[in-house]
Amino acid sequence: MVRPIKLNKETKTYNLTIPVDDFNELSKYSHLQTQRYNVQVSVADLIRSAVSLYLEDMRQEEEQRNVTV
Repeated sequence: MVRPIKLNKETKTYNLTIPVDDFNELSKYSHLQTQRYNVQVSVADLIRSAVSLYLEDMRQEEEQRNVTV
């Protein structure tokens, strides 16, 4: 099966080292979501989603700090 193109932006490849237990838990969730939504959800998809959510929280925090100054 060919890998689907999931990113429509310029990308940067980064090699990430995480604990095996964390990876295994992410793998379980990716499998669960793949079955639940009938669309391939990889560990990388979950990590990218987590990074996006984290960055959005950081942006909002910075905006709040700039407003209160």
